[in-house]
Amino acid sequence: MTALERCVLTIPTSDDVALAATRLGATTAPATVVYVHGLLCDGHYWAPVTQCLHNRLGGDITQIVYDQRGHGLSGRPDHRTATTLRHLVDDLDAVLAHATGQVVLVTHSAGSLLAAAYAQFHPTHAAALSAMVLFGGAGEFPEFPSLPKHYRELIKKLPQLRHTRLDTVAAAAAALAERRFRDVSRRLGSKAHLVCGAHRGDARVMTDVMGAYSNFALSPEVAATLRQLPTFVIAGERDRIVPPAQSVRLADKIWADYELVPGAGHSLPHTQPDRAADTILQALEIAYRSEIARLVTSAEDTTADGFEDLL
Repeated sequence: MTALERCVLTIPTSDDVALAATRLGATTAPATVVYVHGLLCDGHYWAPVTQCLHNRLGGDITQIVYDQRGHGLSGRPDHRTATTLRHLVDDLDAVLAHATGQVVLVTHSAGSLLAAAYAQFHPTHAAALSAMVLFGGAGEFPEFPSLPKHYRELIKKLPQLRHTRLDTVAAAAAALAERRFRDVSRRLGSKAHLVCGAHRGDARVMTDVMGAYSNFALSPEVAATLRQLPTFVIAGERDRIVPPAQSVRLADKIWADYELVPGAGHSLPHTQPDRAADTILQALEIAYRSEIARLVTSAEDTTADGFEDLL
């Protein structure tokens, strides 16, 4: 088995916030899988599944993981600057520009909202994707049934305090909430409802992101765009962050293949990477077929041009 080649990337954005990314595998391959993490996570979250796919495919695939702005090792915008959904969408577009061949987009949790927003702001680019795999995805903000009521209310209130005289209080509260989630994740490991990333995030960015996601919902127009893409929605039977009913609604709206994994929780890609890899491989099969069709068409066009030259 070949060693997993890693190339660290620093991806600039339109507002000069540098994104930390890693390309895994060959520089060029017939297909690239790009991963989008959810709330309180970073690119490290995908390590088990990226290693699993490499073990199965070796050098026949390129994978790209990245930390969203304000998360992991990526840059933080000025604390006075609001992080909007458009920022996250344009960041994703910048990351996708580094992909080669056919592209499969894989998201976890609230990352599915970013994929939907991408289709809203960049419909042409979204339509060029070969397939999507949405783990624990939803068409609206996660319901978090496992959280006490006061935590769910806090998620709604904190974004309203940003850019007010209580901005510092909101940031402190967000940092405290993240610390508690991180402590539970560290203590329970794979048994935690939410497995957090390797690095702490920026409290103000996380607050802005929660607000942006809370105000976003999948529109009929965006759903129609996503219906053109082969999509897989995978839910965990024991998911207490995005309950399966939310994922079912998403799958119905975008006409996606849906599967409920018995006994799995919210962090299925991290805790059951082999199962996650099975679905990603189905999406890659679609991508490979698209690449073969493209090459055949290109060869036929070249042959036809050569024949015309002879005439």
